[in-house]
Amino acid sequence: KKQKQKQKQPAAKKKKSEARIYYDAPPPEPIPGDFKGIEVDVEKDLMGKDTDVQKRLRELCKTIPIPSAKFKRAPPHYYDSPLEIRRDILGAPHIDYLCKTMIMRNTKSKAKDCSDRTDSKYYMVVIQYTAKMNKEKLMKIIRGLRTDETKLSKKLINMRVASMEEGVALSGFGHNAVTPVGMTVKIPMIVSHRVLQLPYIWLGGGEVDVKLKISIPDLCRVFDPIIGDLG
Repeated sequence: KKQKQKQKQPAAKKKKSEARIYYDAPPPEPIPGDFKGIEVDVEKDLMGKDTDVQKRLRELCKTIPIPSAKFKRAPPHYYDSPLEIRRDILGAPHIDYLCKTMIMRNTKSKAKDCSDRTDSKYYMVVIQYTAKMNKEKLMKIIRGLRTDETKLSKKLINMRVASMEEGVALSGFGHNAVTPVGMTVKIPMIVSHRVLQLPYIWLGGGEVDVKLKISIPDLCRVFDPIIGDLG
């Protein structure tokens, strides 16, 4: 299938007194010629509970396509458990593989929508649970998307986590169930550069108790994220 044209990643900006801001995406993985969709064992992977949401997401993973995608339903105590228990439930090698997707709103932006990723009303941020997002670094990433002549003023950037109502309206998924696949509104994605050290990560999977496994090359190929140092 013909690949869509990727937006050019901002050149890595590095001055003698400044740390690196942007990072390059890994090369895409070849899509298997015989790929006909992701396989799922409803009893083992979804604890015997398949839903219309999961069926729709699997169909999207087939047509996009996302060969590395895997969905797994977690037990009710998942979010009440420490990261080490969640790691074991998902079969991840380390807690660093566990990530969250946050929808952030720029409360100072004059943008009406998310069509311009250099000045979007909302951004989707992917970061590890083991990391803490630095809002100053997030602001630098956004400001650096434009040239010095058109760079946004610091006064026009104030990032806050979107409300539950905003998150549901933008994603089409319930509270705490956000996944980047099949969102209602296409929102620019910003990914922590730290995940580049991993072969894959686990994200939300469209339902509160479902998780999505996706390879880093597939994540970058499909969502064309801005990859930067978030802290």
